[in-house]
Amino acid sequence: MFKELTTEEIEVRVWALIVMVLAGILLISVVCILIAVMFVEQDMERIAPVDEAFLGIMKDIMLLCIGAIGGIVGRKGAYAAVNAMKEKE
Repeated sequence: MFKELTTEEIEVRVWALIVMVLAGILLISVVCILIAVMFVEQDMERIAPVDEAFLGIMKDIMLLCIGAIGGIVGRKGAYAAVNAMKEKE
């Protein structure tokens, strides 16, 4: 009923799941920041200290997710390119 997966297929599925989870965290973070900044009444001259701290934390989370996604995708892309070159030879 179920076909047996190779090691490479399992690895690809695990990496895809990790990328999707990190992308989901990034998307939720962006939505939270937009909601927090757009729909909460702010002083027109400066941002509240609590909001500034919140935005700093969210910025760090987003940078971490973007870096992790880039590293994972880059690693898998380089691995796929090397395998494609080996198969041509």
